Amino acid sequence: MRIAIVSREHPPFGGGIGSWSSKAARGLARLGHDVNLFTEARPDLPADELLGGVHIRRIRPAAVRPRSVAWAWAAATAVGRNGPFDVVQACEWDAEALFCSLRPAAPLVTRLATPHFLVQAMNRARLHQRLRSTFTARMERAQARRSRRIISPTHALAGSVARRWGLDEATIEIVPQAIDPIRTTGKPIPDFLTEVPYVLYFGRLELRKGVDVLIDALPTVLQTHQEVHCVFVGQDMGINGTSFAEYARQRCGSAWSRLHFMAPMPHAPLFDIVAGANLVVIPSRWENLANTCLEAMALGRPIIATTGSGFDEALTNEVDGLLVPPGDAEALAGAMSDALADPALLARLGSAAYRRSQDFTVDRMAARLSAVYEHLVA
Repeated sequence: MRIAIVSREHPPFGGGIGSWSSKAARGLARLGHDVNLFTEARPDLPADELLGGVHIRRIRPAAVRPRSVAWAWAAATAVGRNGPFDVVQACEWDAEALFCSLRPAAPLVTRLATPHFLVQAMNRARLHQRLRSTFTARMERAQARRSRRIISPTHALAGSVARRWGLDEATIEIVPQAIDPIRTTGKPIPDFLTEVPYVLYFGRLELRKGVDVLIDALPTVLQTHQEVHCVFVGQDMGINGTSFAEYARQRCGSAWSRLHFMAPMPHAPLFDIVAGANLVVIPSRWENLANTCLEAMALGRPIIATTGSGFDEALTNEVDGLLVPPGDAEALAGAMSDALADPALLARLGSAAYRRSQDFTVDRMAARLSAVYEHLVA
């Protein structure tokens, strides 16, 4: 098949959507499909190139606002110019394929990431922020409802979106997330972490990720375990007008010296730090299925995550991870303290998490995607 994947993000720029699109494209190409990935132009990169069997086509949208509309129009135009295609694939975020759904040159498959309505709710966005995203949210819904197929990495996300957008959940295909093989640098981690046990959070520091809940749990944990440090790696999005680093300084008092906030970094050195963590904590209020969870699993790290969302579909409590209620700092503190006091438990959970991570390979995801496409075309 000839497949077009629309993704404004593409590694090394962007986040989870770009990462997923790149992995899916390479996996589909390995199955023999002709895959074209349409992404945004970069001044230091060629307009067209072949990477890993995938035709990367970088396009430049018009300099008009809103940028999401300009990009959706440019993407639809480029797809039409390079067609025909058997299938067009895009995520719902920012309605990247809205015009592809309005002028379908091929069946459109929309993959759910995490729509604006969920992000704004979990981040407790202020009224003016919610109003500003209303237009985008309606575009996302319109694209999804006009798609020939909708896919979701988890049942949790499919159910939430179906209820909000008036969709039949039974028609949403589940295609689980996947991860590439993990590569570390093999170099020493920062000196201040080499001799101490540490708990790790990595990813964006924002309310929907429950970073404030982790910080609220830390005074108890750090008091119980005087030798333990806590590391945060990621972009600090702030809380109530201040940074999470400052919030932690205020909440943790004399234990502040054992907290370390680090800027985002490339995957390889980040994975060195993940591999050395005694415990990875992902306390999201709600989560589709975080790449951070799968990456920590693939590195054999014991994980504490939350119930009620996509984590339930990757981790089984007390088997290959620990799950606590979202937003419950007391429950999180108890689980962290108990786990850190039991090295045998940490080792068992880490080993089981690694084994479970082998179910989330790119080739397995690509085979599932290919089956969805072939059924649609047929």
